[in-house]
Formats: sequence, structure tokens, C-alpha cells
Amino acid sequence: MTEHDNIARVWDIIETVRVCMLTTHSAAGLRARPVEPRPDRADGLIWFVTDLRSGKEHEIETEDDVCLVFIDAKAKAYLSITARAEVRRDHAKAAEIWKKTDNIWWSGPDDPNVCVLRVTPITAELWDGPASKAVAAYELAKARLTGEKPNLGENRKVTLSMSPPMPSEIYRLVWDAVRRHRQLTFSYHGRQREACPTVLGYSKGGSEMLVAYQVAGETSGDAQLPAWRSFKLDEVSDIRSRSGDWHGGTSHKSPQAAVQFVDVDANIPETLARDEPLPFGSPELQPPRRS
Repeated sequence: MTEHDNIARVWDIIETVRVCMLTTHSAAGLRARPVEPRPDRADGLIWFVTDLRSGKEHEIETEDDVCLVFIDAKAKAYLSITARAEVRRDHAKAAEIWKKTDNIWWSGPDDPNVCVLRVTPITAELWDGPASKAVAAYELAKARLTGEKPNLGENRKVTLSMSPPMPSEIYRLVWDAVRRHRQLTFSYHGRQREACPTVLGYSKGGSEMLVAYQVAGETSGDAQLPAWRSFKLDEVSDIRSRSGDWHGGTSHKSPQAAVQFVDVDANIPETLARDEPLPFGSPELQPPRRS
């Protein structure tokens, strides 16, 4: 699995598990409490609705390093995240992430005791996919009889930086080509392509993605050119930009699903004005244009 795949897997677990354990630093030492996460994958944040009267708010204001532990028992996945937390007295954000069950504890998001925790993940450790209970029981019993190490199947351990990775060199070249309306030539899946790059950004899982109007070169199957195509940049090689006629960009009005977080779009002027490309997770990334 790629780093993007692993980070996507981490967010899948965060979004699946309804309650996690939050560990803070107290005067008496480390203290863990169950809390309900409200993840925001796009911005790389985890939010919590909580109470100003709770001890953890005072602990976080003194020491903002925290740990979150998620267990997806069904998938046999175990996730530990080191993070930084911030207490915010933000009733508008509380209203945005409010759930009906929160009314059990407070009289709505404007309750004077309501606050939110803004948690920024830094590092994740993931233990994923051990053997089933039946297999584990059999292997442990066999190990006791034979003295051999039990085979509990593939138990994948991954340590990941959750900070947004910086865009690749290829991404930067394409970013410049979109802004300057330059053509690209490159190899993709063993076929030479010539295209006008139009929309650049990221997939839901963070892969660098391009939507381009391919005007010449080779295609897979019986596809006819010119045509719109999407490309994963980590599968692109031998890429170069060149001057040439610009095709298709101003006619790009149909929905596209490949780029879920748009950095630059040749048809959206405000995305072309930045000095640097945006990393995955940046709050400035835009949703795809639908019409």
C-alpha cells in the first residue's frame, strides 16, 4: 500500500469508530476518557463537542499534547494517534458538528458550558488485520503443543506522519502548466499521451490527480481522441510541458469525479492566482465544479 492508501485507511477507521479514548496530561499523570470524534478528513482535523467544566479542558490548556486510541473490533484494527489539541469556545462550530445525542448532556450548541476540541493529528500508528478469533485460538493451541511460534496471519503495523505531504515535483510541473495553459507530453500505463491539463488536485484518499483534455497520442482500448481523461500522477513518467494550442479547457463544463479536492482549475481564475500549489488537507482546496 502507498502512503496515501495508509493515510486513507487511518481516516476510514477514524470515521468508522464511534467512540475513542482521549489521553491527556493531568497533575496526577496521564488520564484517558472516552470521547466521540467528529472527523474532518478534508481539513485533516478531528473535532469533539465537550464541556468547559470538564477537567480535560483545563489539562489541554496547560499541556496540548494528547493521544487518541481507536479500536475497530470488527476489522481487528487498532489505531493510536499522537496529536495536539486546542480548546475553542466556538458555538458556531459546535452547531456545525452537533448530534441529537448531544442534547442529553447540554441544552443545545449555544449552552454556555459547551465548547469544542480541535485536534490536529501528527503521527499515527496502525495495527491492521490480525487473524480471526477461530484461527488465533487454533494457532495458540497448536503453539502450546508444538512449541512453535503461532501463525496469526498478516498483522500489518504502519507508522505514519499525518502532516500533509508536500506536492511532488511532477505535481508542481503540472500545476505550472495548468496556470500557464501549456500542453503536456507524458507516458501513462506504457502509452504516450499529449494533453492540455485542466483540473489538478487530489482524490478523496489524497492521491495526486489530473483531469486533462487528451488531444493526441495513444489510449487504452478503442477510446477515440480528443477526449477528457483522468490520470494518477504517481503513475505518470517522462513528463514535459510545451507551448502549443490550448484545447478543451473553456468547454469543460461536465461533472468530473477524479479530483475531489481541487487545487487549480483552468476555468476558475481565483485558483490560478496563488504563488504555490496546495498540499492535500489544505482548507483552501475546493470541491469539484459540478456545472
